[in-house]
Amino acid sequence: MHKCILPWISLETTPIGGVRPCCLHTEEISGVDLTTDTLEDAFNSKGMRDLRRSFRRGEKPVGCKRCWLEENAGKKSKRQHMLKKFKHVKEDYSTNLGSKLQFLDLKLGNICNLKCRICGSWSSSKWAQEEIAQHGKKHIANHWFKQGQWPRKSRKFWKHIDTILPDIKYFEFTGGEPFLIKQHFDLLQRAVDRGLAKDIDIHYNTNATRFPKQHELWQHFKHVQIAFSIDNTGKRFEYERDGAKWRTANTNIDKINNLREQYPITTQLCCTWNIQNIYYLNDVLTWAETKNFNNIHFNLMHDPWEYSLTKIPRGAKASVISYLQKQQVVWSKYAADIHSLKEIVVFSRQEDSVDLIKKIRVTDLYRNQNFAETHSKIAKLIHYEK
Repeated sequence: MHKCILPWISLETTPIGGVRPCCLHTEEISGVDLTTDTLEDAFNSKGMRDLRRSFRRGEKPVGCKRCWLEENAGKKSKRQHMLKKFKHVKEDYSTNLGSKLQFLDLKLGNICNLKCRICGSWSSSKWAQEEIAQHGKKHIANHWFKQGQWPRKSRKFWKHIDTILPDIKYFEFTGGEPFLIKQHFDLLQRAVDRGLAKDIDIHYNTNATRFPKQHELWQHFKHVQIAFSIDNTGKRFEYERDGAKWRTANTNIDKINNLREQYPITTQLCCTWNIQNIYYLNDVLTWAETKNFNNIHFNLMHDPWEYSLTKIPRGAKASVISYLQKQQVVWSKYAADIHSLKEIVVFSRQEDSVDLIKKIRVTDLYRNQNFAETHSKIAKLIHYEK
């Protein structure tokens, strides 16, 4: 049985008010809208029952293809990570019904202060504003911009959260940028006020541009893991995460690392492999050594698909594989994940670079930037010129 525990205990809310079984699932749960429905409605929906039924049959659900891709390449998938994380949970996989929600992955809207190249209007209000300025209010970005306001409009959602809060053991907050979203801190305060915080773990994924004044709330929780999304360093970091400053990010990381002495906090570098950073991982890992993170986690870029390693342009694949082979010794302490980089490239489809170059160029022209100036090695590889 290719089992996954998440459909039985967890849900993810999307930045625009939909619900998915998890953050990697390719489809939202049909017919669920958090401006009118509750998480319980989603958890007991036909879509979730069908997903559980598929796992019980020993199938590999199509919506879970991102995990299957990673596993086929030798990378440990989210499915496998979650089975290990929740191994203490004695779940009954013999039923198509979930037991009770214990893990919530909450993307409470798309409020964000950055326009990261590997993001978009779906998850970033800044991206939405840029696309609306470019294409007008009839563009889909305007719809997503409005939909991203759902946490500030849905009383029903928050009323239901209060009823299930005693069962919740694990929160994950991503974005948008979670440190800019007031509603998530309000939720933490309610958990503290009700004496529930001591039994709850929290995981964050943050862009490192903010040090929240509400950080004192963290001292009341069982454990808080703060993952910093850093895929490159210096000018390349600032290019890839438009609006961010490398010096500010380092300052905030240091501040949060210092909290580990008094709060139940651990920190993590969360680095997402993508076409922009594949030749610069040495710089990222060398920098990471200076920050003394508790651990390093490697994500695989799935969307936007143009930046995915599975879409390495035709003619570039051999060069990337050769490079990775030479780096295996250097990256030996990360061997379990780094090895799978090569496998992912080997199994990737042959692609032309037209779509990738177009995506880079359109944004470069609007922002008056030049990918070839900051990412010269990759630009040469994919034959990019502004």
